[in-house]
Amino acid sequence: MKRSLLIGITGLLFATGLQAQQPLTYTQHGQLHSAINPAASLMHLDGEISLIGRRQWVGMEGAPTVYWGSGHVGFENLGATAGLNIRHEGLAVEKLTEVSAFFAKGVRISETEYVGLSLNAGFSYLDGRFSQLDPQDPAFRDDVRETDALVGFGIMLYRPDRYYAGLSLPRLMLGNLGVGAGSRYNFRNVYHLSAGALFEMGTDFQFRPSLLVTYSESLRPQAEATAMVFIKRTLGIGGNVRSYGEVAGMVQINTGRFGIGYSYQFGTRNETLNRSISNNTHEIGLSYRFGRIIGLL
Repeated sequence: MKRSLLIGITGLLFATGLQAQQPLTYTQHGQLHSAINPAASLMHLDGEISLIGRRQWVGMEGAPTVYWGSGHVGFENLGATAGLNIRHEGLAVEKLTEVSAFFAKGVRISETEYVGLSLNAGFSYLDGRFSQLDPQDPAFRDDVRETDALVGFGIMLYRPDRYYAGLSLPRLMLGNLGVGAGSRYNFRNVYHLSAGALFEMGTDFQFRPSLLVTYSESLRPQAEATAMVFIKRTLGIGGNVRSYGEVAGMVQINTGRFGIGYSYQFGTRNETLNRSISNNTHEIGLSYRFGRIIGLL
């Protein structure tokens, strides 16, 4: 039964051309930035640890599951941070793990504004257990275990606790990971353009819009907008809309230095993939910021 489910979902991915679809990103980018652009760590020089888990196509074995982890420490006297980003994806019989260390440095350009630059380097490891599928089907190949190096960069203009705008390339592959292996993953370079702001609406309410645009040569561009309204910086309610027609409801709770967020995403378009399986997605984000009380950016 398990093998039948794996064959079914893998065949569905081949049929729908997943790697020509959308990149895997998370909806809570307005709160957890460093996994997308390590230069954003400069907005929290006291240090931060964050984790996001995303489960797509709920109820189907082998459906995409992704975890992002990010942590950094700050060097306030240098205006710099150093940290680690980790990403792990599971998709049918394939698993992808990426680990990358980064260093970021901020430069003040006015009384309240800064420009931050980041560099990162690490590795990607692909583990494809294709032998678990039907050995009689030529579409499924031998097991694949490959490792490749990666580098990346990020740049960000920001005013802490007010706004930010940045461009990043967190994964620039140096080899040919997955090429010719029949992998459903896409390892082309992916660019992220991100921006966000925080507006005070009286003493009790705050409004936080954010934008994320993701581009790759081999994927359809994806744009998404998020809007959150907070009550006394503690309880936030809002939503996320993506250019592919996906919509998410979101809630966030901040208590001191600890923050927790949840989003429920679903598709609204009558596409082949949406007709074939449930496209509902659950996402949970956790963060802990050292030093000063947790902010909203």
